[in-house]
Amino acid sequence: MISQDVTSGRSGAVGYYPGCSLSGTAAEYDRSLRAVARHMGVELREVPDWVCCGATSAHALDREAALCMAADTLAKAARAGLTRVLAPCAMCFQRLAIAAHEMQQHGGLAARLADALGLPADAGLERVRPLSVLKFFAEMGEDAIRACVKAPLGGIKVACYYGCLLVRPGSITGEREVEEPRGMEMVVRALGAQPVRWSMATECCGGSFAISRKEAVLRLSRRVCDSARRAGADVICLACPMCHSNLDMRQAEFNRPGESALPVVYLTQLMGLAMGIDRAELGLEKHFVPVKLQPAAV
Repeated sequence: MISQDVTSGRSGAVGYYPGCSLSGTAAEYDRSLRAVARHMGVELREVPDWVCCGATSAHALDREAALCMAADTLAKAARAGLTRVLAPCAMCFQRLAIAAHEMQQHGGLAARLADALGLPADAGLERVRPLSVLKFFAEMGEDAIRACVKAPLGGIKVACYYGCLLVRPGSITGEREVEEPRGMEMVVRALGAQPVRWSMATECCGGSFAISRKEAVLRLSRRVCDSARRAGADVICLACPMCHSNLDMRQAEFNRPGESALPVVYLTQLMGLAMGIDRAELGLEKHFVPVKLQPAAV
């Protein structure tokens, strides 16, 4: 049981911002994350009355309006007494982290955003720290994760896929190594699985261009899956709903005739599988490519 604050050693809940994707199309990510947190004894407290983070259109049209949308969630977290907020979606994390970074870097911005939101200048929204799912688990530590494993994933080879937004840029995400990150590999090793070395871990899948430039998305996503296959991976593991949509749902369109589909799972689903959590609770049946991974023992 982990009863302390995973980021600072203090007791207390960790704020949780599911965002739009985890409340809809990526519901299995939400379910598996909540299940893993319960299994590890971590209390996730959902930010009251959260709103959209502003991705993907708001920040392209009006910088300050987009910052306000992210700041609104940070302000609500502050009012709830939360000093850390886990945002599992890579894009949601980016928007919250950018708002936090901007307020720290530019004096007066926090007060200006608070005023735009109808809040007092000392609302405290600049004191809330957004957490990516990588930072959340990395700061728990490999030993704590390994201690919760009941069914090691021995023999399973995993391609850890970070995509564009999870670790870059380092000035926003707080990650020291952005070209060859290893946070996800740490978790995978703790589960008893084997991370593979491959060339596309931080390359783009095409992101949100799946409608406007579908052919580009199919080409880029195929390159990611091809690289994982060449590395001998049994599964691609990731932490971004948009990446999951492109790599899982689109395989029927970009795989070559006779080519085997490669399962694509969220990091928390892989963790839950190793922790002996029921597959239905993890939402493994929700994917387009069937996930037939089996742990060594249950």
